[in-house]
This record gives sequence, structure tokens and C-alpha cells, in this order.
Amino acid sequence: MMLHIIVNERAGNGRAKQVVASVIATLKSPYELHQTTGPCHATALIDKISQNEGDQLCIVIGGDGTIHEAIQGAVHHSNIIIGVMNGGSGNDFGRGFSAFKTAAEIEAFFSNPVITEEDTGVLFTDSQYIFMNNIGYGVDAKIVYEVNKTPLKNWLNRMNLGRLTYIIILIKEVMTFKPFDVVVEYETKRKIYKNVWITTISNQPFIGGGMKISPYSRTDDGRFELTIVENLSRLKLLFLFATIFKGKHVNFKKHVSQISAEAFTIHYSGPIQGHADGEDVGLSKEVITIKIQPKSFRLARNPLD
Repeated sequence: MMLHIIVNERAGNGRAKQVVASVIATLKSPYELHQTTGPCHATALIDKISQNEGDQLCIVIGGDGTIHEAIQGAVHHSNIIIGVMNGGSGNDFGRGFSAFKTAAEIEAFFSNPVITEEDTGVLFTDSQYIFMNNIGYGVDAKIVYEVNKTPLKNWLNRMNLGRLTYIIILIKEVMTFKPFDVVVEYETKRKIYKNVWITTISNQPFIGGGMKISPYSRTDDGRFELTIVENLSRLKLLFLFATIFKGKHVNFKKHVSQISAEAFTIHYSGPIQGHADGEDVGLSKEVITIKIQPKSFRLARNPLD
């Protein structure tokens, strides 16, 4: 098994650069180091590495965006094994899947390899869009969109206060966002929801830098969980967000619904801002379809977790 380290040194306002320096200073196993240089480069690197014979362990050091790109390539190549080290500001993948923290943990993996097959999802609109964590349309996506645009994010990241960016933007967007209506189709059912704030489809529990929006989601069970938040005031929505970090929002069953299925088709009453794995995917179409891809990539798990 050949070891490759793929790093986005810009991730986490330079945090990933510090992580990779610490790793290679103490790593005993032979490795090849690859640095990303721009958007989609991690996908291209995975495609190139996959041309080698035998299993290729790719440790990705960066944020969820870099990991997302790497998995876009991994789903097409059975000899690629993805491992991650948190180097971004949100790091939701590491919370919901598994992550290495030190070179010693990578060495432990080589002594005792723990590899699992994990699910991804596909969004069908004008084209196919693969995601690993979650995808959604609503006020949460508008928050993600604004967080990624604001220079405040980098400034707070330098002080290790990146999560505060989400809280500041959250308050702003809750005060201005306009709720919408949806029709959800899954299995043989069809349900209508009015005055909706959030429609998020989750493959794992975490979103937005640690908010536990879907506490019962698992990454390898062949199903998604759709979370819908509806019919509550702006003030109550702010209170609800305060409970999401610990996953307690699901107790407010009058306003929060969760549905588990292998696929969803959602009809929106108008264009709604969308996100996938913390990245902007633009405005929704009138109808979107999302399907699970069970056991679609191989994950190296930290054996010391």
C-alpha cells in the first residue's frame, strides 16, 4: 500500500500547512507529497494516483472542500483509500466519519488497517453532483453562502474563532430570510410542508462546523435523513438553532420533521439557495432529486479512535 499526502496549504487560513509540516517531520513510512494549486486539483490528483497498481492510501489534509474534491475522484477508483486529517475551519467530515490526528496514528493504521466502505449521495439537477456530508436548500444554505463570502471568516479563523462566523451570519440571515413551501416525495409517500426554513439531506450528523443537524445519520447504512424545519417564528428559529449543536432540535416535533429514505424528490415553490458539503451550489431548480450511492468509496479509519 503506497502512502500519498494531499494537502491544501491554504485551508483553515494556513492551519493545513502547519498540520502537514508536523506530520512529515515525524512520519516514518515512505510517502509522496502532493500540494493542491486550485479548485478541483484534488480530484485530478486522485485520478492520477489511481493509475498506480495496488491500493493507494491518500491522506487528505485540508478542509471539507478539499476532502469533497478528493472523494469526487475516489468514487470512480476502487484502489483509492481516503484518509483525512482536519486542516480546515469547519471539519465536519472528521466529526462524522473518522480522522487521523498525528503521524503515529497513520503508522498505527499500517500496522492494523481498518478500512470501511462509505456512502455518498448524488444530487440530480442539470448535472450530477456528488456529496459526502449533506446537501440542502434553505436558510442554512444561505448562511453557508454568506459565511464563505465574508472576510470575517478568515479574520476569526486566525484567532481560532471560526465557529463564531457562523453564529454572526446565522443571526443576520434568520432576520431576513423568506420561508418557502415544498412537496417531498419518497418511497411511495408524498408530503406537503408550508413556511419551511430548512430542507437538509444528511449522510452524517454534522453541518456548519459542528451543528448536529441529523443526530441519527450513519455514513454506511444506505440511507439519508431529510430534516425539515417549518412553521415557526424568527425568534423561535434562533432558539432552535441554539439547540442544533447538541442535536436537541429533533425534540421539537411540531416544527422539526426527519424522514429516512434512500432517495428524495423535492418540489420547491421558488428558487432557494443551496449548499453541498459547505459549498455553494446555487439556486434550486423547481424539482430536485437526491439518491444514495451505497458503499461508494473506501475510508481509512483511525484505529486509535
